[in-house]
Amino acid sequence: MKTIFNIQSLLILLALTLLPVSCADVETETNGYASVKINLDDVSHRKSVRSKLVTNMTSSAANTILAVLIPAVQCDTSTVKSSTEYSRSLVDITNHDAQFVVPLDTKIKLCLYFFRDTFSLNDLAGGTNTADGYGESGIFTIDSETTTKTIAVEFWTTSYSTLTFKISSSSSAGMLEGSNGEVKLNSGAGKLVDNQSFSISAEDNTSKSVVFADVVYDTYSYDIELIGFLPATQAFLVSSTTEVLDVKLTPNMVDIDWLSFDNMSITQEGSSAYAKAGGTLVLNVPIDQKDNVTQMLSLMQLKRVGQNNLVDVSPPIALSSWSKTEGSDNVTYKTLFSTGYSFTMDHGSNEFQVMLTVNDDSKTQSMGTIDYDACVDNSTMCLNLSWTEGLDPDLHTYYFPDWGYNEETTNGSFDNTSRGLRHWVYSNAANKKYSGTGQVVQLEDGNSSADKEVQVWKTDSLKVGNGTYLVYVEDVSETDVQNFKLVLSGPGTDNKTYGPYDFKDDDNNSTTEALNPQAVFFIQVDNNSIVRADNITIGDNLSSTLMQWTGTLQNSVVE
Repeated sequence: MKTIFNIQSLLILLALTLLPVSCADVETETNGYASVKINLDDVSHRKSVRSKLVTNMTSSAANTILAVLIPAVQCDTSTVKSSTEYSRSLVDITNHDAQFVVPLDTKIKLCLYFFRDTFSLNDLAGGTNTADGYGESGIFTIDSETTTKTIAVEFWTTSYSTLTFKISSSSSAGMLEGSNGEVKLNSGAGKLVDNQSFSISAEDNTSKSVVFADVVYDTYSYDIELIGFLPATQAFLVSSTTEVLDVKLTPNMVDIDWLSFDNMSITQEGSSAYAKAGGTLVLNVPIDQKDNVTQMLSLMQLKRVGQNNLVDVSPPIALSSWSKTEGSDNVTYKTLFSTGYSFTMDHGSNEFQVMLTVNDDSKTQSMGTIDYDACVDNSTMCLNLSWTEGLDPDLHTYYFPDWGYNEETTNGSFDNTSRGLRHWVYSNAANKKYSGTGQVVQLEDGNSSADKEVQVWKTDSLKVGNGTYLVYVEDVSETDVQNFKLVLSGPGTDNKTYGPYDFKDDDNNSTTEALNPQAVFFIQVDNNSIVRADNITIGDNLSSTLMQWTGTLQNSVVE
């Protein structure tokens, strides 16, 4: 950038006199304007220098002084005539006075331009002549009652600023190392004044400073371009010795329609309740955009349907780390993604989804399903109910987590209250969770003989919880279920099968009819292992002693 002037500072007092009202001095009072005579009083010897200014440049050294009356805005260094100014006049270099038409009761100011050469008003209207010095008044107003007013004007020439562009990204991802950019500094008229190229290093990820020295006080605009970001343009004013502009660039985001998924898979870890998911994210950038898109700013997450937790699998930001192939229509980028840790699965079918957000747009796609049989997990306790005829039996469990193994026989203080809280669990929306921890007891709700009723207990870090369980079966809608069979499996015991039995009285003495509801298993778990599994005689209810501890067997609540 080239510098132009260096002159010394002075202060000028402007004596503004509202002339007596006459046809010559006031255009019309009704239009709110008055004629004002301005007198310049050079008092430069009373003030210290303002900045590095040209030696001996005073008002007396000027052969032309232009005064422009403008609204209360920043003075421009150009003398080009503007539609926003109120009036302009040449100041008499002998008497240092000038005449203006001034709007009344309006905030206004004066801009002064000093020239060593002689110019006319018409010469200066185009703004092609550079002033050797400048003056600027404070903001003032003139009202109809004012007769005289004195205003201090600081006289100066071209002043210079150190201008710093502090460039950063509007995204928290920052700017990519190795990216190249350019800052163009333009005049107020749009002409290129100066430019600088820059590159982003590892240290510049969050912010890059580009410095221009010796920038003349004036109005400018900038054009900033950085690969991978949208161009930025903005007008601004330089009016102090140090200027810092914070410029946040917006990444040139990809269109979500350019993105797709491929080769998605879900893999169970052995026979456990854990699975991992992954696949390939594909980005097809139109060929005409290939040089503008260098990064991928997104949020990508995986989830199991029915589960609240989300796993972040956002891809690398820099497209340079993706695999790349270029075709005639698109540049294709690919990157692998996978869960960093395993998902837990519920008994039965588990669906997984991938969710991608770019800008404010999102898309969700199913990754597929995987079946999990929790009953083969040797850490869980599984109750599996089947039947050959009839409709809608329900499998119920009373769970007493504080009722320990054989506590009723080993602890002489055990009584009706010592068993603690009872939790009632079956296939009802309000009764699917063990309320002690809020964990879901995994259920399958069967209504016909083609289905099954299943309960999977793993409420202690995916293991069966300690305590006492009373399991019973109810024929809900009508007593028509025949050949029901309940299989118990879990750690500490081989599969135990009880049945088949009937709820329906078929008048067949060879079959045993159950009560409705029918208590089936009395189970106690210690150290996450089944240590007691007694069955209740079919056709009998609970013993009188056991009944007083558990209460009556409650019927299903039909929703």
